[in-house]
This record gives sequence, structure tokens and C-alpha cells, in this order.
Amino acid sequence: MQIDRKSERGLKILYNAYWGNGGWRSGDVSQEDYQIAKKEGYMFDYPKPVSHEEVLEKLRILIRQIDKSDVANAFLYSLSTHRLEYRSVLGSYWYAAAIPKHTCVGAKCDICGWTSWKEFPNSYDLAHGLNVLNFERYKWGGVRHTSAEYALFDLQQFVKLPKVKASDRDKELLKEILACVYELESQNKAGKLQQLITRKKVIKSNKSEIDVLLDILGICGVLSSEAAPCYMDEFQDMYHRNPPELTNDRAYPVNRWHVGDGINEKCCGDVFREVDIREGNLGV
Repeated sequence: MQIDRKSERGLKILYNAYWGNGGWRSGDVSQEDYQIAKKEGYMFDYPKPVSHEEVLEKLRILIRQIDKSDVANAFLYSLSTHRLEYRSVLGSYWYAAAIPKHTCVGAKCDICGWTSWKEFPNSYDLAHGLNVLNFERYKWGGVRHTSAEYALFDLQQFVKLPKVKASDRDKELLKEILACVYELESQNKAGKLQQLITRKKVIKSNKSEIDVLLDILGICGVLSSEAAPCYMDEFQDMYHRNPPELTNDRAYPVNRWHVGDGINEKCCGDVFREVDIREGNLGV
């Protein structure tokens, strides 16, 4: 099942604001283009500051409202359709669902990654705000799933999307992605797994998109381990996710995962209830 976008014009404006042949752009757009993209739901006004407690409460409400089977279907649907705005929510949902009760003093939280929007944003802030988050969501399937403000934005946008149902082919694609784990050496890390998936062209994607896809599979626990458990099993604060001795910039827990850790079948069963990913069912 394919879901048509209402218009590609607003999305093109969003893309062109932040990305071009030379990579990143400033985010500046004309007022006319901004109004078009805003009307179509691709760009947004700079948000008013919301307290840490309010963000966590909004997340709790959304987690109760969203059916996790819809989240799984959205991720799977993205594999064959390349609709990355559907892919992103898997990381945000399972991260937000795992955030423990806690308090924060100041404009940043080292537990959940929350950062306050500014009371008096400058021109750079105004050119980014929620818009750069939405660009990353459409471009790569998100990047900042483990920051509370991105998770909130992602979930808020997800509930506006039409619901989708994963096809049998989508489920097979997930199996093909995970089967690649068993083709590598036990000491290999997520970088080697990304290279293999990219080289085999398991799905229509590029290196950066697959990097994010693997990070998401780690956040929800599919690629986690006893040494680096997923957030639902043991929530990690900002420091413990990325200690100074780490030499890669992957998201936790994929940044500590090795092929020898394998696939967390329990987490995978919780996340993808309709997909049997036991080793014997992956064709390996």
C-alpha cells in the first residue's frame, strides 16, 4: 500500500533549505516558500519554550495513545516504500516509552537529552527550530531520536500520518537485513553490517540512511546486548551512552554492539510481533 503525499512542493522547499549538491545549507527560505511549506505541514514557526516536565508529560500521553503495532508497521512499511518519515518513529517511540521519571534543573537534561527552546531565538535559531528536525526526519529517518524534544516532535507528526500496514515483502526485507548479521565475523561492529547491507542493496537506501536504520534497531533493542542493553531494559543517561573512550559516533547501544552479540530475539519479538526473526527463520 502506497500513501501519496498531498504535494511535493512543500517537501522540496524543505529539502532545498537544508541540502544541496555541496551538502548542508543554511535553512534560509523566502517568505513565500516558507508559507507554502508551512501550509502543507513541512515547515513550522519556531516553537515556544516548553518546560522539561511538560515535554515528559506530553510524551507519556502520546505513548499511551499510540499503538506500538502501528509503530512497527510504519517502520516495516518504510523498507519497501522508502518513506523515511514512517521509519523514524520506531526509535522515538521506544526511547520515549523508556524514559524514567526524573527532574531537571536548568535548560538541558543529562538524563533524557531535553534542551529548552529559546525565549529569544536569534536568526540561526529561527532558520532551524523544528524545521531542521523535520528535514532530518524526511531525509534520513531522523537523527536525534534520543533527545526528548525530537522524540516529542516525531511522535506528534506520526499521529498525523495515515496508518499503514506492512506487507509480507516488508517483513521479508527486515529478515534479509538481520540475516546479514550472520554473514560477518563476531568481532565486526555496526559499520561492517551497514557496509554489507549497502553493498547487497537489500533495500533502496544509501549509507547514511542505513546507518540511521541500524541506530533505530539498536534504540528499540533489536541490536542490543548484555553489555549494552536497550533503553527499555536499562535506561542510560547522556554520559553513559557516549563515554569519552568510544571511537565511533553511532547511537547507543549500537555504538557498543558487536556481531558476536547477535540479535536480541526477545526485544525483536516485543517490537515486531508479526515477524519471526529467530536465526533459523532468517535463511541462515
